[in-house]
Amino acid sequence: MFAESWLRVGVLLCLSSAGTGAAEKTVRIVEHGEARSVVVVGNEADAQTRDAAELLVEYVQRASGAKLRVLSAEDATSGITARPGPLEPNGAKKRADAARDSGRVPVTIHVGRDPYVEGLGLKRDSLDDDGFLIKVSDSSNVVIVGPTPWGTEFGVCEFLERFVGVRWLMPGPDGEDVPKRRAIEVPVGTDIRSEPAFFSRQFSGLVGAVQTNWARRNRMHGRVSFHHNLLNLFPPSKYAKTHPEFFPIRSGKRYIPPNDHTHGWQPCFSAPGIVEEAARTICRYFDQHPEATSYSLGVTDSSGHCQCERCRAQDPPEPNFLGRRNVSDRYYAWCNRVVERVLEKHPDKWFGCLAYSEVAQPPSRIKVHPRIIPYMTYDRMKWADPDLRAEGERLTRWWHRTSPVVGWYDYIYGTPYCVPRVWFHLMADYLRFAQANGVRAFYAEAYPNWGEGPKLYATLKLLWDPHQDVDVLLRDWYVRAVGPDAADALAEYYTLWEDFWTRRVLNSAWFTQGGQYLRFNNPSYLAEVTKPDIRRSRELLERAVKLARTEKQKARAKLLLRAFEYYEASALAYAGAGSKVLAVPRTETEALASINQALEKLEMARKRLRLAEEFVRHPVLVHPLPPSRYSLLSGAGWGGSSIWGLLDWIGRSQRVKIRVEQLAETATGEARRQARAVLTVADATSQPISSNPSFESPDGRWPKPWSPWVKWGIGRMTVANAAARTGQRGILCRGVKRGGPHQALKVSPGYYAAVGYFRVPKQPESNATVTINMTPLDEQGHNLPSIAHSVPATATDWTAIAVSGLIPAEIQGQPVSRVRLIVIVDGFQPGEEVYLDDVAMYRVE
Repeated sequence: MFAESWLRVGVLLCLSSAGTGAAEKTVRIVEHGEARSVVVVGNEADAQTRDAAELLVEYVQRASGAKLRVLSAEDATSGITARPGPLEPNGAKKRADAARDSGRVPVTIHVGRDPYVEGLGLKRDSLDDDGFLIKVSDSSNVVIVGPTPWGTEFGVCEFLERFVGVRWLMPGPDGEDVPKRRAIEVPVGTDIRSEPAFFSRQFSGLVGAVQTNWARRNRMHGRVSFHHNLLNLFPPSKYAKTHPEFFPIRSGKRYIPPNDHTHGWQPCFSAPGIVEEAARTICRYFDQHPEATSYSLGVTDSSGHCQCERCRAQDPPEPNFLGRRNVSDRYYAWCNRVVERVLEKHPDKWFGCLAYSEVAQPPSRIKVHPRIIPYMTYDRMKWADPDLRAEGERLTRWWHRTSPVVGWYDYIYGTPYCVPRVWFHLMADYLRFAQANGVRAFYAEAYPNWGEGPKLYATLKLLWDPHQDVDVLLRDWYVRAVGPDAADALAEYYTLWEDFWTRRVLNSAWFTQGGQYLRFNNPSYLAEVTKPDIRRSRELLERAVKLARTEKQKARAKLLLRAFEYYEASALAYAGAGSKVLAVPRTETEALASINQALEKLEMARKRLRLAEEFVRHPVLVHPLPPSRYSLLSGAGWGGSSIWGLLDWIGRSQRVKIRVEQLAETATGEARRQARAVLTVADATSQPISSNPSFESPDGRWPKPWSPWVKWGIGRMTVANAAARTGQRGILCRGVKRGGPHQALKVSPGYYAAVGYFRVPKQPESNATVTINMTPLDEQGHNLPSIAHSVPATATDWTAIAVSGLIPAEIQGQPVSRVRLIVIVDGFQPGEEVYLDDVAMYRVE
C-alpha cells in the first residue's frame, strides 16, 4: 500500500533497550568469523523474498567469511540447520547442534513473513509497500520484514548497510565496499521502521544489469506508469471504424491517425461512451495483470487536442502559463470519470499522467482525483536561479492545492554533458520542499556518467529520506569510495564542479530562463570552463589515486580519473570553439601560434572520441547518450576553431599560408583534413557545391534555391540590402526564435566543409546562438546525425562560422541521399536582428 500518513514517510527509528549484561545488549550474528545465526524464510515465501535472504547470506559471508544457513520456517521449527543446495522447504534434514561450541541457541534471522513474525502482531500493513521493519525484541530473533517482498528486500539492504557496513557506491564489483569484520552484531531492542518519502523512485537511461542492480540495491523502484499512452488506449486499428467519434475534430473535420504509432493527436474527451470504454479497457488490463500497481493516462506527444464545440466549451479562454491553449479542465475531468469507474473494481490502483504542454496547468474548475498523479516536468537544476526556483515552488504549491498527490519529472542527465554536472545541496533542498508539498513520486531522465561520483547515489538516498544531512551523506561516500586519506581531494573535486553548475554557469550564454530543461545537447557551457578548472581537477583526482589505501579504493579512484579524461579532453578540445568572442588572431605572430594551439585541441578532440568509443565496452563508463547522437556534441569543429580563425590570414600572410599548407600535406587525421578544408574555402578559385552563397535576388524576392524555415512561425526572415556582406543582398532574421535559410544538395561520400558569415548589430538580451549545419538526409528525407558548429550570437561585425566533416555513404544503416546546408539562428527575442551572408558548402576530398 501507499502509506496514508505522509507525516511518517522517510522516518527511521532505531531504539535500543538498555540491558544489564553484555550478552543481553547485542545479538551476535557472526562472532570470531563463525556463524552464530541462521536465516529463516516462510514456507510459502516467493522468489523475491528468497533472493533477499540469499543476498543477506552473500554479503555477510563476504564481510566475515561466515556462511549463514538458510532454512524454511518448517525446517527451522524441526531443528534442521543445514541444506545441501538451494532452499527447499522439504529438503534433506540434519539435526541442529547449535550449542556445541558456545552453549547458546543460534540466533534466527527472519526474512519476510513466517509463523514467528506473524505472531508478533507487527503493524507492517500500515507501511508503504516499499517500507520495512527491522526488529530485535530478544537475544534470539532478528526480524526483517516488509508488507511486500519489495519492502523485505529493501529491509535486507538496510540491514546490510547499517549493521554489516556494506555500501553500493557505484555499479560493478569495484563499486561495492564490503568492509571485513570478524563480528557482526545488532543491539537488542533495535526497532527500525522505515518507508520512503517518495513512494515511486525511478531513473531512465541505466545501461545493463550491472547498473540496474546497483540502483535496486539503493532502493530504486518505479511504481507509477505515466508516459504517453492514450494512443495505446485508443488504437485507430481498433476504434477508427467502430468508434470514429473517439478521435479529434481538427479544422472542422474528424482526424483519424494513419496508424497505431502516430502521435500528435488526443482523443475527443467529450465523445459519448469514451469514459466507459476507457474504464472497460483499463479494468481488463488490471484483470490480466493483477501485479500492476498503476496505469498511464498520459496524453500522446505533440499536442493535437480536439476542437469540437463540446470540448472547447470546457476550456477557459486564457492560455496556460506556457502560452498554450489550456485544456486541463476537459482532460482532468475526463481522467476523474475514468478513474472513478476503474476504482470500483480495482480500488488500490494508481493513475499517472504528464502535466505538460496544454495540460501543464492545474485545472481551474475541478479537483484532481487523489489516485491520479500528474507529473510536473522540469530540469530543477535550473532552480539554482532564485527567480526560477520561486516560480517552480509556486507552481508546485498550485498543483498540490488541486491534486493531493503530485509527481515530479526531472532531467538530471549525466551524459551527454561534457563535465561533471552535480548540484547535491540544491537537490537536497528541493527534494525537502517537494516532500513538504505533496510530491510523492519522482522520475528522472538520468542517463548517467559515473564520473559524477555520488550524484545518483545521493539522489536515491534523498528520495528515501530527504531530511538526511547531505554533507554527512557525501562525506560517507567519499571516505568509503577512496579512503579517509583521499576523501578530501575527492570532495574538493566535486565541490569545484558543484560551484560551476550552481553559480558560475548561471551567467553564461548557455543557461536559459525559458524551457522545461536545459540544453543538454549544446556544449556551449564549455566556454565557461577554464584551464585552471581542468588542471586543478586532474591534480585532485591524481592525489585521490595516490592516497587511496586499498586495492578497491584505488580501483574506484582510477575509474573516476578515467572518466575525467573524457571531461578533460572535451573541455580542452572545445576551448575557443564556442567562445563569447571569436578568437581571430590580430597579428601574424598570433596567427602562427594559433596553429600549434589548434593541433593540441585537435589531439584532444581525437582523444575525446576515442574514449567514447572505448567506453562503449565498459559496463560502468559506457555513455548511454554518446556524443555521436547529437550534432553539436559530435565534435565537428572542436579543436579546429583556431584553424578556421586563419581563414582571412591565409590571403594576407604567406607565412601563415605556407604553414597551413604544410599541415595539409604532413599532418594526419583530422588536422590534415581541417587544414585542407580551410585552404579550400580560402582559395578564391574553389567552387562551392551549393548555389547562390550571397543570397542574390534580382527581383528582391526570396533567393533561389534557398528555402526559409521559421519554426513555430515566430519571427521573420527576409532578403535585405542591409544584410549584405558581399554582393547586393543578404538574409535579415528579425525576432526569429529558431530558423534559418537552407538548401538540399546531392552529394557523394567524402569530406566536406561549410562556411558562413553572420553579423549581430545589437547585443541580444537572451542567450542566442548561430549554428552552421550539414545535415545528411536519408532516402525519405529524414534527418540523420548532422555535422554542426554553434557559437554565441554576440554583437560583433561580420564573423565567420565554419564546420567540416566526413559524410559517409550511409549512417546508422541508412543510405545518405542528400545533405541539407543550413544556418540556424536560435533564441532571438522579438525585434532582435541577425544578418546572414556568404553561406556555402565545399567538397574538400
